[in-house]
Amino acid sequence: MASSQTGRGCFWALRSIVFVLNLFFWLSGLFVLVLGLWLLLDRSVNDILTTNSPSQTNDHFSLICYLLIGTGVLMTLIGGLGCCGAWRLNQGMLVGFFIILLLVFCLQLAAAILAYNQQELIKRYIDQSMYHIVQELYATQPAYKELFDNIQSEFECCGVRGYRDWLYSSWGRDVPGKTELGIGYSDIGKVPQSCCNEQGMRDYPIDCGLTFDKLELHTYEPFIHSKGCSEAIYDAANSHLDIVIAVCVIMGIIELLGMFLTMLLCCCLNVEQHRKVSL
Repeated sequence: MASSQTGRGCFWALRSIVFVLNLFFWLSGLFVLVLGLWLLLDRSVNDILTTNSPSQTNDHFSLICYLLIGTGVLMTLIGGLGCCGAWRLNQGMLVGFFIILLLVFCLQLAAAILAYNQQELIKRYIDQSMYHIVQELYATQPAYKELFDNIQSEFECCGVRGYRDWLYSSWGRDVPGKTELGIGYSDIGKVPQSCCNEQGMRDYPIDCGLTFDKLELHTYEPFIHSKGCSEAIYDAANSHLDIVIAVCVIMGIIELLGMFLTMLLCCCLNVEQHRKVSL
């Protein structure tokens, strides 16, 4: 009798653990779904990723977003399915949960491999898109001007590779009477106010960057952010990379644990049903 009660206690404990894990999958699915929709629909992300649009890179990025969205939808559905199966002790729901969770795990693995393999291509594409904004769109499109000013202010950077990028831009070349130092080249130009560092804003509080066309631009280096926005953005992303990898690994382990415990619960459910029949 004691062993029977112990077995039933373990069975109900296992049922509770599976239920909690499925609740976690449901919440994780909502997070992944929102992340995928944000990457796909957010204007600031799309402004950078669609200004220069080689179809191959754009297709890869869109594929990653759709994989995230699909994975999020599936995780939300299987979380609800698993919760119902564990709560109602429905073996069909539990088996369906296992199969779909296995599919989700494979999709996540495919998305991670694709993102890793294409990271250099995506990085190069983002750089080209930012160059296109600096060289052409900043001078003519207010939305892109506001976007890149926000990037330069937030990441404390200037240009794509550095402040000299503005010398080759249509906005920076708009300097009447500047001296040409070579064919198609000048070292005299201005930078946006968003390029200015704290010292620059103190010394030039009203027109910092906009009046830097009186002398060669390198003369004003102490007042300008030294780092390019490409490097600043990648440094910020890499600083959080360990956290992202840790979260992904933990999610993968929990998913594998969920599959194992679900099959274990199904086996225990069979034993429990056979025990009831034999009584």
